[in-house]
Amino acid sequence: MEALSTQALIRRIEANPLDLEAYCALAQAYESAREFRKAELTLRRAIEISPLHAAVWIKLGILYGNLSDWVNSADAFEQSCALEPGNPVSWVGYAMALIASQNIRRASAMCGTLMKRFPDRSESHLIAGHISKIHGEFACAEHFYRRAIEIDTRQTEALFNLVDLSPIGPADPLTERLEALRADSSLSSRQLANVCFSLARISERAGQIARAFALYEQANIAADEVMRELGSTYHPKRLEEETERIIHMFGAEAFAEPLESLDLEITPIFIVGLPRSGTTLVERILGNHPQVSAGGELPLMQHCLATLQAKRTSLGKRTEINLNDEQDRQLLLESREAYLDGLFERELDGEYITDKLPANFSALGLIRVLFPEARIVHCVREPLATCWSLYSAHFGTHLPYYTSFERLGHYYHKVYSRFMTHWNDVFGLHIIRVSYEKLVTEPETEICELLNRCQLTLDQACFNNHDPKRPIYTASMQQARQPIYDTSIYRWRAFEPYLGPLMDALGGTAR
Repeated sequence: MEALSTQALIRRIEANPLDLEAYCALAQAYESAREFRKAELTLRRAIEISPLHAAVWIKLGILYGNLSDWVNSADAFEQSCALEPGNPVSWVGYAMALIASQNIRRASAMCGTLMKRFPDRSESHLIAGHISKIHGEFACAEHFYRRAIEIDTRQTEALFNLVDLSPIGPADPLTERLEALRADSSLSSRQLANVCFSLARISERAGQIARAFALYEQANIAADEVMRELGSTYHPKRLEEETERIIHMFGAEAFAEPLESLDLEITPIFIVGLPRSGTTLVERILGNHPQVSAGGELPLMQHCLATLQAKRTSLGKRTEINLNDEQDRQLLLESREAYLDGLFERELDGEYITDKLPANFSALGLIRVLFPEARIVHCVREPLATCWSLYSAHFGTHLPYYTSFERLGHYYHKVYSRFMTHWNDVFGLHIIRVSYEKLVTEPETEICELLNRCQLTLDQACFNNHDPKRPIYTASMQQARQPIYDTSIYRWRAFEPYLGPLMDALGGTAR
């Protein structure tokens, strides 16, 4: 279809409300303009018109994936797989969405289907590599990544993961391939980010610090461009305003009255903090306890918080949460039910269940209201080490504040620290603070203290956090499977000559 303006496409649909091609083009136009809600509604309307059209379901799955709504993305791709089982795009999208939503059982099944149906596609081997890596089967993962690269020499995601797993040197043939790709102007921003993060890792391991820093800079510029293309940009003022709105909702009075108690033998443990502050390690320790079921990074509480805010806004409520107000109480009961439903859907049924989404530091007020008996574990790490680790790590999706020293400093002070200062003021004694530095230098003492404050019995399994019994999905998956070590505490020091702008952004909290 020849490119038409949004208004022209709308007129075309008005003239023929069943024009499926026009709906798809309009959705693409909306997505290009970063009007993602309109794009979603347009595709949903196209599906109402033609529910058996697999290509529309694929477009919807891709849209949800770009928005990191992985559950809906998986649902859309599942529909397209059923409608068009011979299309590898559907199966690849489905498997990737299942991995991102941490449904490893179904993702493994989809991987088996991919390998049987499409053994000559690089994506089949890439996904097999991801699943092996999540399970800690690193030799198998390396095999699959190498096979993906053999099939497609531009499979940069497999290249990055291979470099992440293997100590490749500057003279390695894979390094030469990465250098050639870096010079290729036809690479997408996502591919360039994969390549530059790979080369930065190689240079850092080789002690080529100046080169590594320059490559990390280039990688973050590319990662930032990826997020811009997806409509994700950093808005300092908007973030500050949102932070203050949530803090206002959960002032000290919000905790004066209890919500109806639950007749459930489940105690949630929420592990929060900035990413790269030790949350994965802490969950690994707790998850090895026989009474604990490890949930990983669950999006449930953030969804509950967003839904609560939206419903209160629609009711005209802009005041502090008041449990004596029947509307507020009902909304909170609905939030708690939605969260628990999410746990049960994921078959999390231990006496204690961990939820280690770091960003839940913004939702601690809601957590305390919904689950007064929940354990809240706050992981802290030296600010400079944390921020450098964020900047130099490669995530599947980079939040906009990761990719700039200035934004890292702003987010640390105006969002993260602002929230934690408030929560410590209103219920500080009930927050279990874990220092990453102490945990890795004095593990036995700190693990004993952590278990004691979580009211868990001492169990030797918690001291063997590298025992690979459970899948790990985060960028820390390799480190978390190793015995506790302290070398990462000092990693930033090699780059100290280049970190002046980051130290300035962090101010007096830099060390």
